[in-house]
Amino acid sequence: MKKIYLECNMGVSGDMLCGALLDTLNENDKINIIKKLNTLMDGVEVSASGSKKCGISGTKFDVHIIKQGHHHTSLNEIYEIINGFELNERVKQNAKEIYRLIANAESKIHGTEIADIHLHEVGAKDAIMDITACCYILEYIGECEIVCSPIVVGYGEIETEHGILPIPAPATAELLKGIETKTGDINGELATPTGAGLIKYFAKEITLNKPDKFEKIGYGMGTKDFKRANCLRVFISENDSNYENIIELKCQIDDMTGEEMGYAINKLISLGALDAFIAPITMKKSRPAFALTVLAYPEKKDYFIKQIFKHTTTLGIREIKCKRSILSREIIENSVSIKKSEGFGVKKEKLEFDELARLADERDISIFEARSLVK
Repeated sequence: MKKIYLECNMGVSGDMLCGALLDTLNENDKINIIKKLNTLMDGVEVSASGSKKCGISGTKFDVHIIKQGHHHTSLNEIYEIINGFELNERVKQNAKEIYRLIANAESKIHGTEIADIHLHEVGAKDAIMDITACCYILEYIGECEIVCSPIVVGYGEIETEHGILPIPAPATAELLKGIETKTGDINGELATPTGAGLIKYFAKEITLNKPDKFEKIGYGMGTKDFKRANCLRVFISENDSNYENIIELKCQIDDMTGEEMGYAINKLISLGALDAFIAPITMKKSRPAFALTVLAYPEKKDYFIKQIFKHTTTLGIREIKCKRSILSREIIENSVSIKKSEGFGVKKEKLEFDELARLADERDISIFEARSLVK
């Protein structure tokens, strides 16, 4: 599995993170990603271009608003627009979870219920695209573990919709609680709420230790010029062991219907579980029942325990720590996306079935004919 190290010596923002990740990819992959992102939202144009800061070359990710339209300030409005994107459910769920973190931070500092909170700058189209694009690029790169350096936040004041606020802005500071930060020597906002939300959600560890061995380096360029190179740097390394730690959450359920269990499984997967499945069992008094298993990363354990209790009738959940062997995965965009996997001396390819089925429906042909068209 890939390991991504984010070096945030000049802070973090959604566009800089997108630029840095794109900078590690080949030109064809960049084109495919930008092409896909440009299909998501009307009135928005995404681009990635070469940029230099203090003599260092990197990638500048930009979101251009062609047509302003309605400003999406409520969390529900933002969820609706993300749900409308033609992206897989995990990408959309990740984007929505990041917005939930941001909305929680905003509601806490303003003393307002999350349903009543209005997200001004972070609710704009460019912010929605920054967050969604980052989630999509990470999905494109494949399964990875993300760690981050301490985040330099800058100092001074910044003008916002709410007035002049200290740096880091209150919402950013709330999101960075528990994460090591540094002020640094730059008078200006280096860490944004979108960047802080992405780190809060994706980073598993904050550390100064870069990977001892890395295969790719990317530079994501900021907009402003400072005395230091205004860029976020990423290092990507391949984990030769191809192992990762996960948690199995298990319970037995004898008072839910098959339809209800089906809904629960789909819901847990859409919320980001690595997997969720059931097996038929027989419980006390010879009652037919289900054994539910949910796989998740250890840092998401508490979240998925809460979701299992919410969406099932179980009264208790067991947890088992596991180490699983995995193949590295990569998605190749085409008329029908191809999922490639490799590791342990094995190589595999598989067409995305949902896209294959859509092609068959569009052309009114069988699934077998559709498969022959893309091979």
